[in-house]
Amino acid sequence: MPPELLPLSTGASHTVDTVCGYCGVGCGLTLEVTDGVVSGSRGTKSHPANRGRLCTKGATTADLLRAPGRLTTALVRDHRTSEQQPTDVDDAIAETARRLTDIRDRHGPDSIAVYVSGQMSLEAQYLANKLVKGFLGTNQIESNSRLCMASAGTGYKQSLGADGPPGSYDDIDHADAFLVIGSNMADCHPILFLRLLDRVAAGAKLIVVDPRRTATAKKAHLHLSVRPGTDLALLNGLLRLIVDGGGLDRDFVETRTRGWDQLADLLDDYPPDQVSATTGVDEADLREAARILIGAENWMTLWTMGLNQSTHGTWHTNAVCNLHLATGTICRTGSGPFSLTGQPNAMGGREMGYMGPGLPGQRTALDPAHRSDVESRWGLAPGTISADPGGGTIDMFERMADGRIRAAWIICTNPVASVANRATVIAALQRAELVVVQEAFSGAETAQYADIVLPAALWSEAEGTMVNSERSVSLTVPAVPPPGQARPDWQLISQIARAMGFTEGFAHSDAAAVFDEITGFHNPHTGWDLRGVDYDRLRTGPVQWPAAPDGPARNPIRYLADDDAPRFPTADGRGRFLARPHLPPAELPDDDYPMVLTTGRVAHQWHTMTKTGRVPKLCRLDPEPFVQLNPVDARRFGIGHGDLVEIRSRRGLARVRARVDESIVDGVCFVPMHWGDSFAELVAINAVTSDAVDADSLQPEFKVCAVALTRVSSPVPDPQEPPMTTIAPPAGPPALADALGVGDDGPALSETERGYLAGLLRGLAANPPDGSVPTVPDHAPLAPATRTWVDGVLAGYFARIPLAPPGSLPPATGPARPPMRLVWASQTGTVEEYALECAAAMDIAGFEVTTAPADRVGVGDLVGDVLFVVSTTGDGDAPDSAVALWDALAGASAQDVHGLRYAVLGFGDSSYADFCGFARKLDARLQTLGAHRICAPAFCEPDYASTAMTWSSAVVAAVANRGGSDDTTPETEGSVAYSRKNPFPARVLENSLLTDPAADKTVRRIAFELPAGTLEYSAGDALGVWPRNSAALVDEWLALTELTGDQLVTVDGVEVELRAALTESYEIARCTRDLVAFVAARSEDAELADLLDDPTAFTDWAWGRQSVDLLTTHPVRASAAEWLGVCRRLQPRLYSISSSPAAHPDRVEATVSIVRFGESGAQRHGVCSGFLAEGGDDGMASVFIQSNKNFGPPADPAAPAIMIGPGTGIAPFRGFLHERSATGATGDNWVFFGERHRESGFYYSDELAEFQRTGLLTRLDVAFSRDQPDKVYVQHLMAERAADIWDWLRRGAHVYVCGDAKHMARDVDAALRSVVAEHGRLAPSGADSYLRALAADGRYVRDVY
Repeated sequence: MPPELLPLSTGASHTVDTVCGYCGVGCGLTLEVTDGVVSGSRGTKSHPANRGRLCTKGATTADLLRAPGRLTTALVRDHRTSEQQPTDVDDAIAETARRLTDIRDRHGPDSIAVYVSGQMSLEAQYLANKLVKGFLGTNQIESNSRLCMASAGTGYKQSLGADGPPGSYDDIDHADAFLVIGSNMADCHPILFLRLLDRVAAGAKLIVVDPRRTATAKKAHLHLSVRPGTDLALLNGLLRLIVDGGGLDRDFVETRTRGWDQLADLLDDYPPDQVSATTGVDEADLREAARILIGAENWMTLWTMGLNQSTHGTWHTNAVCNLHLATGTICRTGSGPFSLTGQPNAMGGREMGYMGPGLPGQRTALDPAHRSDVESRWGLAPGTISADPGGGTIDMFERMADGRIRAAWIICTNPVASVANRATVIAALQRAELVVVQEAFSGAETAQYADIVLPAALWSEAEGTMVNSERSVSLTVPAVPPPGQARPDWQLISQIARAMGFTEGFAHSDAAAVFDEITGFHNPHTGWDLRGVDYDRLRTGPVQWPAAPDGPARNPIRYLADDDAPRFPTADGRGRFLARPHLPPAELPDDDYPMVLTTGRVAHQWHTMTKTGRVPKLCRLDPEPFVQLNPVDARRFGIGHGDLVEIRSRRGLARVRARVDESIVDGVCFVPMHWGDSFAELVAINAVTSDAVDADSLQPEFKVCAVALTRVSSPVPDPQEPPMTTIAPPAGPPALADALGVGDDGPALSETERGYLAGLLRGLAANPPDGSVPTVPDHAPLAPATRTWVDGVLAGYFARIPLAPPGSLPPATGPARPPMRLVWASQTGTVEEYALECAAAMDIAGFEVTTAPADRVGVGDLVGDVLFVVSTTGDGDAPDSAVALWDALAGASAQDVHGLRYAVLGFGDSSYADFCGFARKLDARLQTLGAHRICAPAFCEPDYASTAMTWSSAVVAAVANRGGSDDTTPETEGSVAYSRKNPFPARVLENSLLTDPAADKTVRRIAFELPAGTLEYSAGDALGVWPRNSAALVDEWLALTELTGDQLVTVDGVEVELRAALTESYEIARCTRDLVAFVAARSEDAELADLLDDPTAFTDWAWGRQSVDLLTTHPVRASAAEWLGVCRRLQPRLYSISSSPAAHPDRVEATVSIVRFGESGAQRHGVCSGFLAEGGDDGMASVFIQSNKNFGPPADPAAPAIMIGPGTGIAPFRGFLHERSATGATGDNWVFFGERHRESGFYYSDELAEFQRTGLLTRLDVAFSRDQPDKVYVQHLMAERAADIWDWLRRGAHVYVCGDAKHMARDVDAALRSVVAEHGRLAPSGADSYLRALAADGRYVRDVY
C-alpha cells in the first residue's frame, strides 16, 4: 500500500455535537477531536436544521479551528501612536473598567457605546444589553444586525405585531411554490437551498427575483431580473395581479386582517405594464409569477439582504406580508413569509433587544410597562432605563466622529470593513478616547484602531446558546479549551461589569446560570417563551420556541389561538395590511456616476473573512474580490475581463478586477463585500457604499448607490500559470542561483559542489524544463544532505499543480512508464489534497502521472488512461471548477472520447440526497459516450481513506491486467469476425424520410442488410457507423489548404492518395482544439490562442463552425504531413437501433436526425448523418454492433414497460415493441413521445397506431410542444398521469428513457421523482432512494446523450 493512502492515525479521539458558527441556518455540527485538537467536522444527522448536510464553510470548520493567528493574550497600548503590547488579560480587564468608568464620570453614560454582534452567544448578548441599558444607564448599544436584519424585524412588528418568522424550516418540505427575492440562497444559505431543491424536485415551482443570474436564479423555473431599488413596485404589482386573477382569500382578509381597503386603493397604481416599465421585468413573466402563486395551495417567500438593505427595507417586509395576508398563506404548514438571517445568533440578539430600544424577551424600552418590568427584574431603580430609542449604527458612529461618544467597546464584529461608508467609522475610532475590541483572531481591520484588545474564545471553546432563523435554540458545546488566556465573551463582559462596580447583576457562576435568568423573560403577548428549556434539555438536542414548560421540542407555527386559527400579537389580533408605495432609492445614477452598484456575498467567504480568510481551501474557491458587469457596460467603459477597475462613488473608491458576463443586467455592477484592508489596499467596497438609512429600521442602503467605473490597468498574469517559461542565459535565473546557494550570499558549498551546481544551472538554461521537475542524478558529486536540499529547492522552484498550461494537459513522457492523467475537481480542497496523494501513489506504482484541475482541461485532452477524482456540490452539481468540462461533455459525441479509458472516484457525504451525484453523472456520461471504464467507480464518505485506497488499487490492477493493449472495445457475442476495428460493409436497403419535407428538421429511417452469419444484435444495442467525408468537403478543404488530392501520404504504414486519406481516415470537418492551436500559431492570431485557455468560450465559438470556415478566415500554409499531424482520425458514430432481430432478422435499422446548419448558400452538415442521408457513393456503409446489455426490453415477458422517448429517442422503443410483438411478450407497454409538431414530427405514427390496434401498445401519450400556445413536453404528461404511472410501478413496470441528456432526461427524472414522492407518500429523500433502488434492480434505465 502506498504510504500516502494509509488512513491517518486516529489517536485518542472523541466527537462533540455542537452548532455551526457561520450563517443563521444553525446547522448541527459534529466535531471530531483527536489528541486535544479538532481534526474533522461533519453534519449532525439528527439536527433538524441540516439533517447531516454541511456547506463548504461548515465542512472546513476543522481547518478554521486549527488555523494560526489566534489571540492568546490581551494587547494594550498607552498611546495611539505606540504599538500594542501583550498584556495579562486580568490586567487588561481592570484597565478597561478603569478607563470606561473615568469616561462615564467625566462625560456621562451616553459617552460610552457598545457595538455587538449576531455571532455572540445568547448569554453574551443578554449581558451586554443588561450592562449598557440597565447598569450604565445609556441606550448606546448597537449591533451589526442593524446592517442585516433590522428591516425584516421592524417590518414583522408592523405587519404581524412581533418580530420573527411565523413559520419554520418545516414549511419548505411542504410548499408548492417559492418566491425567493433579494436572496442568493444557493451561495449564502446553501443547506436550506438544498432542502428547497428537494421540494422543487418533487414538483414545487421556484420563482427568483434578482438583478443577477445567481446560482439560485439558475435553478429557478422563473427568474425575474429586477432593477435594483424597484422591489416594492414588483411586490405591489404581483399582489394586484393575484387579486385580479382571483387569488384573494376574502374570508381570511375579512376575519383575520385589517387595512385592506387602503391597500386595495394603492394597487390601482400598479398595472402590469407600468410595473414592467419600472422594474425591467417582462410583463408576461410578471403574469406567470402571479399565476404560479395563485395556483399554489401553499407557498413561501424567502428573503434576506436584497430586500432589507434599502432605505425602504421595512416597507419591503410589509409588502411581503401583504402578499401572504391577502392570500391567507400564513400560519399554516407550507406557507408564510420567512426572512433568512445571516449570523448564527442574529435571531437571538433580536430577542435579547441588542438594537435600539430593545429589551429581553421581545420587549421595548418605548413601553413604560416593559421598562418597569425589566428594571424590577434587574433590581434597578425606576426610571433607570432610557426611553430614547437611539439612532442606529450609522448615527452611533457619526456621534462618535463628532466627539459626542468618547468610548467604543466592539465585540465580535469588524465595523471598519462591514459598515456602509466606512470612512465615518474610521474617523469615529480615530476620534474616540478609548477603543476596546474583543476578538478571537489577530489581524481584524477594526483591531488596528484599538487601545485594548481582549482575546475571545470561539463558540467551539465555550458553552452557550444560539438561536437560528427558525427560532430553534441549540447548545454550543466546547470541543477544546480556549487558547492561552482567551475567554468566552459573556465572561469578559461580566468581569468588566464587576470591575466597574456592578457586582450584584453579574455574579453568574457559568453560562447556564445566565441562560436560566434569560428564561424568566417570558412574553405572553408575542409568544416568546423559553421557560421549558435549560442546558440539560438542550444537551439532548435543539428546542424551538415558543417552548412552554413540558412542551414539545418542535413548535413550528406561531400565532395560533386555541382554535388553531391565526391570532396575531396586535391590539385586535389581526394582521395589518400596510399600503407601501414604490419610492426610488436614496441615490440614483447620473452623468457623473452612471452605474448602480449592488453588493453581496459569495459562496465560500463569510462576512469580513476574519474566519474564512484563514482557511486555504475556501480562499482557493473564492480567492479575490471582483466587479461583475454586463458586456454592454464593459464596452461602454472600455473594460475587459480581468482589467483592474476603479469603482468610485461620492464617498470613496475601491479597485478590483473585472468579471464581464451576461449574468447581470446592464446598468448594474456587483462587488462582494468580504474583502478589506487585511487582504489588500483599496479593495474594501464599503468605502463606496451608501449610508442612507431606512427611516423606520435605520438600516443602511448597501444594495443601491451610484458609481463611476474606470479602467485602471489590463489583466494580471494568471497566477496558476507555470512561474517560468524560459531560463535566462547562461548563468540561469538569479533567483534560482540564489536559492541553490551559488550566489554570493548562498550557503557554504565545497568548490566541487559549487562547480557542479553552476553546471546544472547552465544545463537548465540550455534545455528549460517542460512542465517537469529537474532532479539530481545519483552520481552527482554532492554530499547526501546537500543532494536532498538541492532536490527540495528544485521541487519548490519548479513543481506546481497544475503542471499544464491553461486549457490542456501536458503530454505524457517516458516510454518506459505508461502515461496516466489525473483530472480533479474540488469544492473545499479535500479532493485537491487527495489528488496529490493519488498522483504520488500512481507514480510509485510505475506510471508517468500528469495532474490538472478540471477547469484546465478540455474534452480534447481526454485521451488514454484518465482518472477523475471529483467532489459534488449543490443537488448533485459539478464543483465550480468542473462546470465548463461538464458542459462540454454534455455536448460531446462518441468520437470525442474515442480512445479514452477512465475511472471515477467521487467524494461526498451520504447525508445528502444525491450522494456523490456529480461523480455518478460523470461516470454515466462517459459510459454513454462509449468511453471504456478501467474499473468500477467508487464513492467516498468523508472518511475516504479506505475507499480511495481500494479504488486506486483496482485501477493499478486493471491497467496491469490489460497488459498494455489499447483495444478496449468489447466485441459483441456472436460477432467474432466483425467489430469496431473490423466493421461489416453493409448495403443500405432503405433510406426513407420520416419528417415532412418542409419541416425544420430532417429525420430518416435507414435500414442496412445483415446477411446470415455477419452481425448479431439485441434490441437496445447501438449501431456503430464509420462515416466518410463528403467529396464536396474534401474538395473545399484541399482548395483552402492549396494541396493536391493525388499526392501520396502514409496512413497506418500504407501509402494512399491524400484525397482518399481525407475521405476515409481523417476528421476534417470539426474545429478541434489541436487544429485551432495549429492555425493560431501559424497565423499568430492572439484571439484564437486566447480561446484555447477557456474551454467554455472555445465550445461556444466552435459551435456551428467547421474547419473550412476557420481556414477561410485564417488561411495558413503547411505540408500534407503537417496537416494530418493535427487532424484527428475519423471516428464512428453510434445510433440507437430501432429494429428487432426477432422481427427483422436480416436487417438492422437506425433512426437518424440529419444535422444541417449554416446559410442556404453554404450549408454544412454533420459528418455521419450527412453521409447516411446522401447514401454514400456506393450505397454501402461500414457498420458494427455496440452492445448495451443494460438497455433492453424486460427479461420477464409479463413485466410492464414504460418507454419515454421524445424525438429520435423513440428509436430503441420502436425496436422494443417489435421485439415484444415477435416474441409474444404479454406485458403492458406505455410510450411517451414528443416532438415540436404532430404534422411534421410524429415518427412511426402508423406503426404505433397499429400496435395500439392489436393491443400490444397499451397506452400512447404524445406531446407536441409547438402545436398550442403553451409548450407541452413529455414531463408535463407524466405529471398529469402520475397516479397511473405509480400504479404501473407498483405492478413491476420497467422505466426506460432515451434522448437528450442535458434537458429532457433531467426534467423526466424530476417528474418521475415527483410521481414517487406524491403517490408513494415519500419525502424527497425517500423518493430518491426509491429510484436508486429501481435503477439498481435494472427497472429504471436511461440511454441518454
